[in-house]
Amino acid sequence: MSNPPTHGHWTIVRVTGTVDDWRMPALRTRLADAVDVLPRVAVDLSGCRLTGTRWMSVLLEAARRAHDRGHLFAVVSPRPHATRLCLPVLARGGRLLLCETAEQLPGDAGTELPSH
Repeated sequence: MSNPPTHGHWTIVRVTGTVDDWRMPALRTRLADAVDVLPRVAVDLSGCRLTGTRWMSVLLEAARRAHDRGHLFAVVSPRPHATRLCLPVLARGGRLLLCETAEQLPGDAGTELPSH
């Protein structure tokens, strides 16, 4: 990963284009690589179109992986259909932190996200 953008203490992984079943393994690897080494990772979905439902498991897997390493993971700018249909259920269960913008990401180093 070469110098991903940041916002405060968070590293932002921007996803662009259509994320379909063919591109899902690359997204899974990209997020796993990020959460393995970076203490705060936010995936920005504002520039992508998600198809199917496999992307939910990819986000949950990244969140679980980050949690297991004592790292933080968030989803920023989820697409409208994802916001309406799926992500709120996962967020209510304490499995994902959802933010409409990067400015909503928790700022101080002591901030803890809900555990899985």
